[in-house]
Amino acid sequence: MTAMTLTEKIIARAAGRDAVRPGDEVWAAVDLAAMHDSSGPRRIAGILEQFGGRLWDPQKIVLAIDHFAPAANQRHAEIVKLTRDWARARALPQFFDSVGVMHNLLLEEGLAHPGTLVVGADSHTVTAGAAGALAVGVGATELATVLVTGQIWLRVPPTVRIHFEGPLPDYLTARDMAMEVLRRLRADFAIYKAVEFTGPAVEGLELDERAVLANQAIEMGAKNGIVPPSGAVLERLGPAARAQGRPLAGDESAAYDDEHRIAMASVVPLVAVPPNVDNVVPVTALAGLELDRVYIGSCVGGKAADLRAAARVLRGRQARVPLQITPATRRVVEEALRDGTLETLLASGAIVQAPGCGACAGLHSGLLGPRERCLGTVTRNFPGRMGDPSAELYLASPLTAAASAVTGRITDPREFL
Repeated sequence: MTAMTLTEKIIARAAGRDAVRPGDEVWAAVDLAAMHDSSGPRRIAGILEQFGGRLWDPQKIVLAIDHFAPAANQRHAEIVKLTRDWARARALPQFFDSVGVMHNLLLEEGLAHPGTLVVGADSHTVTAGAAGALAVGVGATELATVLVTGQIWLRVPPTVRIHFEGPLPDYLTARDMAMEVLRRLRADFAIYKAVEFTGPAVEGLELDERAVLANQAIEMGAKNGIVPPSGAVLERLGPAARAQGRPLAGDESAAYDDEHRIAMASVVPLVAVPPNVDNVVPVTALAGLELDRVYIGSCVGGKAADLRAAARVLRGRQARVPLQITPATRRVVEEALRDGTLETLLASGAIVQAPGCGACAGLHSGLLGPRERCLGTVTRNFPGRMGDPSAELYLASPLTAAASAVTGRITDPREFL
């Protein structure tokens, strides 16, 4: 029997084959298709009508209003209404109306199952790889064909394994882990490859943090990022995680395109300097750089784990610069309210905004003005990502973001831990 990586096993299952190898081209059956208000009905409704307007399986389609909610202008309001009307007309059972970011909802709601194939019209659909799913982002036109046929064409990617050795120090988060990969290997090392994250440091991560690694695989050029489900995470995913015939791990003798080992004891808090996600330096190299504001939010940086991490630093302290926090989902807000995190954040002077994509996508709720300098937990830092092209956007972990909010300058979180 041919030994396969986890990504290869999932593709083989979806394609109805006993085995696949990197480079094989297959038609694969999709288990879940996802889209949001930006990539969904406003772009694909006309294409679907050309195919007769029938959906392959409404039970397997996820639609979320997350980019344009709350609507910042009339055009946004029109897009939200179009999306809402389209979903209601088709009685989509998995329609999430302004309650959070699509990528996070796939994990929160238990929709992305281990060993399944998830396709979404957004590059950060790869986030669902945190549950051990093969999650890939596609364009709106390609998603339209998936919604009609339930099939997608794939070329089997080779797999690169990133193995994180040792325990994760308490001054680091999964965002530092991802930035260390980008610092060492740059943003193009995994073009059209699968990136599999393993090792003791990964085993100790909760689902929220594993989501960071899967999410940032797209910034590494990857086709998908995947974390084999295990331990407490497998328990959290529930009975559906063990559905018969779905792979949970690759074979011991599987061939990897490359493998990189990172000792966590040697990693320090990191910051990605604009204009590239892989322009990564130790936070100490930027210590003292003055900021105009700090932003904690996005699919990768607005999860419950991120808000708890920020609260660790902010408890009993005041932010010296505007601190905007956009939770990824309503459930994150509810959890933060129950465990006291929200009270801590508000007491520090933070402004907590409605859950969703917020300013990360450059649409509303905290855009940057000319020459402003911001440190944020968002996904990307290219010019104009969060507003004016002349603004500077630095990326960091929620620990570093919170420490920097306290001082008003880029600050090593170890000073407060």
